[in-house]
Amino acid sequence: MATLLTLPAIETPNLVLREIRSADARYLASFMTQPRYQKHIAHRLKDDAAVQEFVRRQVAVQGDMRRQVYHLASEEKLSGEVVGEGFIIVHPGQGCEIGWGVHPAMWSMGLGTEIGRALLGLGFERMKAQNLWCKVMTANGASAAVAKHIGMQEVGKHADYAIGQGRFEPVIIFRITAAQYFDLPY
Repeated sequence: MATLLTLPAIETPNLVLREIRSADARYLASFMTQPRYQKHIAHRLKDDAAVQEFVRRQVAVQGDMRRQVYHLASEEKLSGEVVGEGFIIVHPGQGCEIGWGVHPAMWSMGLGTEIGRALLGLGFERMKAQNLWCKVMTANGASAAVAKHIGMQEVGKHADYAIGQGRFEPVIIFRITAAQYFDLPY
């Protein structure tokens, strides 16, 4: 798997996915701190200051060839505002974990699918991953539908999965291999 200093920006029909910038903190805080958004994510940021610190940490490691977490902002082409986010976490020997999130005001518009497809492209085409996987909380039917829609297959369920910050949740694990990805229709 290739270790990249920075990920290239990726354009989708409605978005530009790019590495997080310091100026993104106010946009990210506008949705990452909302209870509706936090309901189905593992890493919950409690307030604007926590989001600011999160962004600062992400920006600080960009360009470090040892980093294993790539966090992306999803900027809406029309407005230039950040309306979503995604990540790729390199797990040596286990492939890469991906995840996505969209501002609740933009739910049901297909943006999660655009982010998910872009993450697959980055993971397989740029990072040369052999497989990508994601964990989706069982109650998050929308993200499970996105995972299936982008070609991932359910490979397991865990009733009590450690998702971080001392929390355990029932999750579904989805996976796709590089061979499966390169066989997907355009």
